[in-house]
Amino acid sequence: MNNLTPEELEKLQSILQKYEEASFRAGQYTIEIENLKAERKEILFDANQAITEREKFLKHLETVYGENVQINPVTGEIKE
Repeated sequence: MNNLTPEELEKLQSILQKYEEASFRAGQYTIEIENLKAERKEILFDANQAITEREKFLKHLETVYGENVQINPVTGEIKE
């Protein structure tokens, strides 16, 4: 039975080790990407809830102060 030369064996093992490391890192990044996607989904949900809440409150303000009312959100000044 023949064997690889020590140099060939070392080269093969080096290549296989690089592949293993790259595969492991790719797996880590895949997990991180999926976690970020889930976090992004939560953030978008929160943003949509804020938009809905804002729209409802603006309609409330219109019933109190009239339609097409302009309100400065920093100072609270109302312009009709």
